[in-house]
Amino acid sequence: MMKMTWKHIVSLLILLTACGKEQQPAVPVPSDVPIEFVAPQTKGSDELSTLMRLATQKFGVSAWYTPEGETFGTGSISYIENHRFGTLSTSDYEHATWCGITDAGVANPVYYPLDGSLSYFCYAPYREDVTNASDVHVIPSPAPAITTHLSNYLPGSPLICFTPKASTVSQIDFLVATPVLDARRGGGAVALDFTKHVTTKIEFWAKYAGSVDVETEGVIVTRIVIRDVISSEYLYFTESNGVLGREWCSTISPVDGTSTMPKASYTLSIDNNALITSAAWLDSSTAKYVNATNNGITYLLPQIIPSGAYLDLTYQVKNRNTGSVLDENTVSIPLNGTVEWPIGKVVKYTITIGVPPRSDVVITATLEDWVDSYNIHSEQELMY
Repeated sequence: MMKMTWKHIVSLLILLTACGKEQQPAVPVPSDVPIEFVAPQTKGSDELSTLMRLATQKFGVSAWYTPEGETFGTGSISYIENHRFGTLSTSDYEHATWCGITDAGVANPVYYPLDGSLSYFCYAPYREDVTNASDVHVIPSPAPAITTHLSNYLPGSPLICFTPKASTVSQIDFLVATPVLDARRGGGAVALDFTKHVTTKIEFWAKYAGSVDVETEGVIVTRIVIRDVISSEYLYFTESNGVLGREWCSTISPVDGTSTMPKASYTLSIDNNALITSAAWLDSSTAKYVNATNNGITYLLPQIIPSGAYLDLTYQVKNRNTGSVLDENTVSIPLNGTVEWPIGKVVKYTITIGVPPRSDVVITATLEDWVDSYNIHSEQELMY
């Protein structure tokens, strides 16, 4: 029988103690190598001004740490959550790198861990307030009760709840980059891809049918209400057959977790300067872009239009010379059954107002590609 020394006893106690505990996750130790991104890929190379605007826009970065020898998954742990990134460059935007910064544009770097890897989940534009009061709300560790309902959900990844602002003036072209998994220290600046739009852009075009005295009378749209459409959804990250992406969830409500999605209405009107026609008086032959201003463009959630959704349209027939209102009418048109709002597309509604009679309004809807070179909502967009 082997004689147990004090050294053997101590070793045995350490071994027994270790066996009696669950394995603790590795704790990442920061290095002196800062996390950086290259100028994010854009949809159009012809608009250098978009990269210039990028210097004044920031994007949010969340990163998950995975120990050496493993890959991103449910065992990864949060490393940074919603850190503000931007560029310190003021001249060479095309070759700038994007790093952690403060709201004032001062460097606020985050450093790679000494070992292991980081996986990135990024959105734009940056929001400091990610509570439920914000239009962008990051959920780092979503509950299994939610993720089990998400098709092709990337296990371990966050959710982002997006709720377009009720005011069209404050709405953003919300962008989410394709996730980047298992980037390591020493690999250089990471390239992000923000090129795919995730909202639906809604446009309104209008003309009138019939006859008015064009010398003295004109027709103008004064108010549009998109009523009772889905107003808040989860965006989640996906992996299918090795391909990474992101999708919207239209079955789990961010408000209470049920299958009844929240709804809201969005108003464009001359009263709050959110609706200004490119040329105020409508034409009888060619439809005009009713809300062709930054304040009038709407970015809403992709969806199958729910029953009970309507478009309320108010128009006036006015005296061109005096500005007096000769007639005003509001009509409600069902939106359900017109066209689905797909992700990353433009839904173009063309409205024909019959004058006279004053209540005959016809609406048609078409889908178009999102052509970035014609998107004038530049001051609220991050990059193209």
